This record gives sequence, C-alpha cells and structure tokens, in this order.
Amino acid sequence: MTKHYDYIAIGGGSGGIASINRAAMYGQKCALIEAKALGGTCVNVGCVPKKVMWHAAQIREAIHMYGPDYGFDTTINHFDWEKLIASRTAYIDRIHTSYDNVLGKNNVDVIHGFARFVDAKTIEVNGETITADHILIATGGRPSHPNIPGAEYGIDSDGFFVLPALPERVAVVGAGYIAVELAGVINGLGAEAHLFVRKHAPLRSFDPLIVDTLVEVMNTEGPTLHTNAVPKAVIKNADGSLTPGAGRWSQPDRRLPDLGDWP
Repeated sequence: MTKHYDYIAIGGGSGGIASINRAAMYGQKCALIEAKALGGTCVNVGCVPKKVMWHAAQIREAIHMYGPDYGFDTTINHFDWEKLIASRTAYIDRIHTSYDNVLGKNNVDVIHGFARFVDAKTIEVNGETITADHILIATGGRPSHPNIPGAEYGIDSDGFFVLPALPERVAVVGAGYIAVELAGVINGLGAEAHLFVRKHAPLRSFDPLIVDTLVEVMNTEGPTLHTNAVPKAVIKNADGSLTPGAGRWSQPDRRLPDLGDWP
C-alpha cells in the first residue's frame, strides 16, 4: 500500500530540515528524504568543517605570530592531521544527532535514499512509492568543474574534506570566497598554497576595501596569489604530481579546481 504524507521535503540540508520541522510542528504528517548525511553542504562539506579547519589554522598562526612575545617556543614539531579530522568528524556527528533528535521529536519520517518523481505528487525511493499533497525540492547544489583537459586529476571543495593527509603543495583555482577560504586554511596549516585567479584579484564582487586588504595580507603572509593566470590544462607527471598547464607555477601535490557551486 502506498504511504501518503501531507508534506515531503527532498533534501536534508538546512532548508529542507527547517521546512519539514515547521510543517510537522503545525500537525502535518511529514517525511524527509536524504541520500547522504543530514545537514547538507553546510554541515558536511561546507561551513561547519571549514570553520573547524580554519580554527586549527588560526591556532597555528597565533602560536607563530604571538607566541614569542608571551614566552612560548614557536617550534611545532608535529601536526596530527588524522587527529584534527577525527575531532572535526566528532563535532559534525553531534550535529547529526541533534537533527535526528529534533526530527524524531516532531514525528518526521526520515527516509535515506534518492528520490525520483513518478508524477507531481508521487515519488519513488528505495523501490517504494510514496505520495504527498505538497513536495519541496531542496536538493542544494554541487561543486562546479572546469571543462579543461586533465580536470579529473584535481579535486573539488568536497574532495578537500576527505583528503587523507595535508598535501605539501596545493594549487587552488578560483576567485570566489570558497577558493579563498580553503587556500587560506591550507596556507595556515603550514602547506605551500597557491591561489590562481583569472582577473586582477579574488573576490571581485566584494567591497574594494576587503579585496585590497585581502591582497595585501596574501602578499605578506600567503597563500601565494597568481593573478591573470588560469590553467588551461592539468598534466599528471610520472611522480604523481600535477602541473597546471599554461600557469606560472608547476607540480602541486593537489589541485582544487574552480571552487564554486552549481545549483
């Protein structure tokens, strides 16, 4: 027998969860469909893990910048990437648990799987058919990829959060805030980071004062900024390193291409 709901949200990110919880609080029979982890981009491969990584980078930079003035030895003999990732994962898991608890309290059915529309009010998921009077599509976006030879050798912003180790050298291609943030985190954690932008500066749509300050800080503290320089290809070398073709720097361990999102 087909199960019927008043309201279904497809996508368990911030929008889908907020919407379905509100409807359930008003007495509607609701279901939430999510193919991956609850929380969407922000919680799993965006704001939350990025801020954890940024905080770690900030701690390292603070030790180097201010440690001597307070009598601390600024020598960092070891950085445990796996420990940082474990702490980040534990933090995200607590958010997942919070989502589960609230959804359960509101009697929302959480269905894990990919949804497919059969018609305007019918959905197929995990081989079963369910219907609803109202259906919200809140599936979010995905990272964009450049259409250049060798792009498959690079990783996107999602891939950054599953790196098994901190690379020694990284080329980040993109002028938006995601590229700037991740290049800054990589640089702050001690790796050699290079940011490639196609125009004269990153964050061109931001206030000029912000852009000028950012460029000034990058010039003194890193990451290394390459303006008017966009690789036309990515070449994989025999030793596994990558060369951004037509760029002015070569052989990063990793390349993060065009760190933006498509809806």
